Amino acid sequence: MATQTLAVQMTDRESRLRWFIVGWITLSTMLNLIDRQTLSVIAPVLREEFHLSNSDYSNIINAFLLSYTVMYTVGGRLVDRIGEKIGMTFFVLWWSVATMLHSLATGALSLGIFRFLLGVGEPGNYPGALRTVTTWFAKRERGLPIALYSSGSSIGSLIAVPLIVWLTVTWGWRAAFVAPGLIGLVWVAVWWKVYRNPSPSLAAAIQGISPSAPRDATSGRLPSMLQLLKDRRVVAILAARLITDPVWTFFLFWTPQYLKSERGFSLTDIGLYAWIPFLFGGAGGMLGGATSDFLIRRGFSAPRARALVLYATAVIAPAGAAIGFVGSAGLSIALIAMMAFVCYAWFINTAALASDVFPENVIGTVQGYMGTIGCIGGMILTWVAGTVLDRFDTYTPMFIVAASGHLAAAIILWTFLKTKEE
Repeated sequence: MATQTLAVQMTDRESRLRWFIVGWITLSTMLNLIDRQTLSVIAPVLREEFHLSNSDYSNIINAFLLSYTVMYTVGGRLVDRIGEKIGMTFFVLWWSVATMLHSLATGALSLGIFRFLLGVGEPGNYPGALRTVTTWFAKRERGLPIALYSSGSSIGSLIAVPLIVWLTVTWGWRAAFVAPGLIGLVWVAVWWKVYRNPSPSLAAAIQGISPSAPRDATSGRLPSMLQLLKDRRVVAILAARLITDPVWTFFLFWTPQYLKSERGFSLTDIGLYAWIPFLFGGAGGMLGGATSDFLIRRGFSAPRARALVLYATAVIAPAGAAIGFVGSAGLSIALIAMMAFVCYAWFINTAALASDVFPENVIGTVQGYMGTIGCIGGMILTWVAGTVLDRFDTYTPMFIVAASGHLAAAIILWTFLKTKEE
């Protein structure tokens, strides 16, 4: 009955508009990852030009993660206050300009400053996108659009590798920062022109499908972090993201350098092959979101459906420990691709799980908390990686650590969620 009500309330124009909006926030996520990954793709070039050690490089990454960590929570709260239209406009504009500023870098210090500025803007994309989906889609529909816009990160990373290599080889590394930033400015202009909220009747129909909001949500007052932590499911999700987000942070920033230093890849080789894991990451996100939606339609509760996908993918993650031991570069890339598949399945289903648990008017804040806790873990693992690589000159210990994260997180989720399926 609820689905029928929604269909009656939605016009053809609104139906087309909401899917255009999903496509446009997918593009913003693609740009987000292209801008973020530019540094890691051309790191071998910059490290030679500016004489950067592993510790220097990890410090530059952590400059980004420091501001990213703080602004994930601040950005999520801000998006809940000012709405997704203004919020997305501000954040995409900020990070696009910050990306172009990288072209002015002259060494480790300036790179660190510009990475810090980039980290101020980039995290706002995710609470803004999630809030957009919860505004336009009913609860039972959200898995697919969340998977679509989240897959933009893997598509963006996939595109980034050959695109950035081509820009660098053709026009130099500074152009590799300017071009994506300019595209971001175009994105902002279109978003501001096109985006609007659903009509009151459609909004009411969408809200009618969602669970009754708690008093804090209906009153407009945002619950404190302490109030949120009283829910066991909140603790489970945050703990899981603390452990699993750093896994992807490690692969995102260190894979090109690993392929160069331990597999002997040139910059051209990286452009030819390093995109493969991101293709599988996108597949993991899409398949993970679609599978949990399918389970919901088959009668599983939404939290239970998301959890089952998380458990199923976590059991294959330990195979990633073999990356540092296999003799074939092709097999190592295949194992990294498997880890990307797992990471994105977790990104999608933990975000969807949050939208199942929390009321719509606090979803940006909750997404911000999730991002912040994940970034804290990412900063720790990045510092560890730089220290380990400078001391032992091998990636093998880091691959073992990365491969253990999802299984440990699955155990935490099972422990906290098993008594609360709804």
